Amino acid sequence: MKRILISFLLTLFIINPAYSEPEWKVYFTSPSGTKKSAVINPRDGLIEMLKNSKKSFYGAFYDISSMPVADEMIAAYLRGVDVKLVTDNDTFSGGAISKILESGIPVIPDTGPGLMHNKFAIADGETVFTGSYNVTENCTWKNNNNALIIKSQELADIYNSEFDEMFYSGVFGNRTEDGAFRQLLKKYYVKLNDMNINVYFAPEDNVEKIICDRINKAEKSIRFMQFSFTSDVIGEVIIKKFKEGVDVRGVFEKKGSNTEYSEYVKMIVESVPVRLDKNRDTMHHKVIIIDDSLVITGSFNISKNANIRNDENIIILDSPELALKYIEEFNRIYNEAK
Repeated sequence: MKRILISFLLTLFIINPAYSEPEWKVYFTSPSGTKKSAVINPRDGLIEMLKNSKKSFYGAFYDISSMPVADEMIAAYLRGVDVKLVTDNDTFSGGAISKILESGIPVIPDTGPGLMHNKFAIADGETVFTGSYNVTENCTWKNNNNALIIKSQELADIYNSEFDEMFYSGVFGNRTEDGAFRQLLKKYYVKLNDMNINVYFAPEDNVEKIICDRINKAEKSIRFMQFSFTSDVIGEVIIKKFKEGVDVRGVFEKKGSNTEYSEYVKMIVESVPVRLDKNRDTMHHKVIIIDDSLVITGSFNISKNANIRNDENIIILDSPELALKYIEEFNRIYNEAK
């Protein structure tokens, strides 16, 4: 009888994955109303993260106008959670921000020449939320967006350092790291089980070059979904890889794609199979998938301003399992696109 009980417990807690809490989750919006099994909206993930926070919640969001999220931030603050926020000066207004400020939650707007364009949060010093999702109703229901929630104290420490720089030091648009050895001591890399994770921040880390270096290493495939793609440097390296025989496909947000600054027309001329999205509102992803294994996501639009003026972040995750979820999202949007 004892052996049967042990066998049952092993089956329950080791074999059955429902009893092991996942260390990462992926969220996608579904503006077209497409049914997606096991996919939750980023807003729901963020609200769940707020509800589960016990000690602290620090958020850096370009735009905070979703009232349900604002209410959850206030609820967390009123039950004793240390809530602090950073946002962009251009969006430092509206009902949600006013309500948050009235509750006593401190909110710091940026003072830099560019945008505070981040979309990340840290809860209890151990859980990170990041992706393309602005805390707005449009980004929740109308725009294509993605987000990740990852449980890792090491990863949270990296994002906390960036948050502290903005909130406590008032440093925005930071192009250099203070101190002779600061850059050498700064942490970028985390190992989470079998997943390799790198995190970088603009403008101090030259994110454009980092993305170019990763794309240059592509051997089989490159997939991208981009809200804004005006970087000649990254556009040229993608075209080069296509000419070398790498399978390249991409989706551009249709607004602005026919301007002289967009890389869309250049890629069409070079016969790269790229398409314009079909969402009547906005395809807001900032995603690159390389060799069905490496995912680059975050707040970073592929543009000069994102690289040298704005406060931005990217996260690079090496995981075929995670990449598969992003490939499914890419295929859905690409197949619907023009």
